[in-house]
Amino acid sequence: MPEIKICGLTKICEADYINEAKADYAGFVFYEKSKRNVSVESACKIAENLDKTIRKVAVCVSPDLRFAQQIAEAGFDILQVHGVLTKAVASCGLPIWRAVNIGGAREPAKSDIMTNNADKIAGVVVDGANYGGGKTFCWDRITADRLAKEMTGRLNQKKFILAGGLHAGNVAQGIRLFHPDVVDVSSGVEEKSGKGREKIIEFVREVRRNG
Repeated sequence: MPEIKICGLTKICEADYINEAKADYAGFVFYEKSKRNVSVESACKIAENLDKTIRKVAVCVSPDLRFAQQIAEAGFDILQVHGVLTKAVASCGLPIWRAVNIGGAREPAKSDIMTNNADKIAGVVVDGANYGGGKTFCWDRITADRLAKEMTGRLNQKKFILAGGLHAGNVAQGIRLFHPDVVDVSSGVEEKSGKGREKIIEFVREVRRNG
């Protein structure tokens, strides 16, 4: 059964939705170009309302050591890194989820990204071409087999987090193809004003029905 991460929280009420659905991870985006960007202070206020069993993931792009230390001191459980991961940040003391963006059809995950600081990496987030783009990468058996080879050959015993364009209507297919340890959803559970309670509950139901 895959664990579930609901990413991009921006409101306290969204913490209530996640608690009700009993998700496993809550993601907070620290990236100014994202519409889901929040300050560390705001994220901490939202996180105060999360059930203590839900792990907090700080999602960032090419963070420096100062920011990584701030996140650790604020009580986050995991640092998810897109872009550049330096050796100093990899050694900040938090488990690292390394994000890999797959652009072209059947493009394998980039080996250099997946192996740099590999001893510090606790999981790999396999995402679509554009971070936060809400689109899947190429989902077919060839891509699935290539990813499986990458995960087995280079990142044995690391968590495989499937992201990019997931929603209640396709998550069962994603689980069947890729057998992820974690499924990661953001735009797929959103409405015009932010995360939707019913969409979150429906997504979680589909994961647990098909996991």
